[in-house]
Amino acid sequence: MFETKTELAPLGGAFSSNGLAQMSGSAQRQTGREIERVQAQALVADVREQGRALLTNTALRNVGALSALEAHLIQVAPLGEARYKHIVDAYAMGAAQAVARW
Repeated sequence: MFETKTELAPLGGAFSSNGLAQMSGSAQRQTGREIERVQAQALVADVREQGRALLTNTALRNVGALSALEAHLIQVAPLGEARYKHIVDAYAMGAAQAVARW
């Protein structure tokens, strides 16, 4: 992501590569490790969000397909309407809970 450990994003002008260069070698290494740790946390958070979006997309598609099937089955075999609705609602609730837990 960043080419060197000394590339700092400015935060209200408080940080710069010049500031890092003025630190002792030990402080530079410690700061570099902290920067890498923060970058790694940001990457993990990004991947987690992408996973949540993928899970949500899949759940929405499945609920849509199941709802369409439910509507079709109600027309074909109307006596099963309550059961169809219950099954699709149960799936939708489980999918919503899975997304919320993610």
